[in-house]
Amino acid sequence: MPIRREGNNESQRGDCMSRTLPDQPGLMAPGVVAATPTRVAEVMTREVVTLSPRHSFQEAITLVARHRFRHLLVVGADARLAGVISDRDLLRFMAREPHWDTATVAEVMKPQPVTVRSETPLSTAIAEMLTRRINCLPVVDEAGRVCGILTSTDLLQAFQQIQAWIEQTGKASR
Repeated sequence: MPIRREGNNESQRGDCMSRTLPDQPGLMAPGVVAATPTRVAEVMTREVVTLSPRHSFQEAITLVARHRFRHLLVVGADARLAGVISDRDLLRFMAREPHWDTATVAEVMKPQPVTVRSETPLSTAIAEMLTRRINCLPVVDEAGRVCGILTSTDLLQAFQQIQAWIEQTGKASR
């Protein structure tokens, strides 16, 4: 059975840093303060569902289909991150393995994925995702235990909120 884990009890978005935008064409006038996320903790998804390497491939498929997840985190018996599986990994595995229905998560997962910490600057995490062409970064604590996951969807949601705020503020100041 998959395990649902939650990170610490901080709020979903955490603290935001305020800064004044410069007076440049296309940007708001000076003095308008915008709250923008600056750390992974402010944007990441804290509640994650994890699997063990011993779970079946079919259980992974069921989770992806039922919850519409694109990434699953794999956690070992020591509660540390062991790997990650994407929906694409599952599809590729099914296409090349005739007996995929008897496989385990350990056979499909990408071991030792790139990770970030919750205090990692958001710009660093985004640069890592762009450089490596990946759509998620597991977020771990100093012991390697899962705290959450940062996905491209999390980043788009944060961007959408910032953009909506800019558009609303721009209309109000006209």
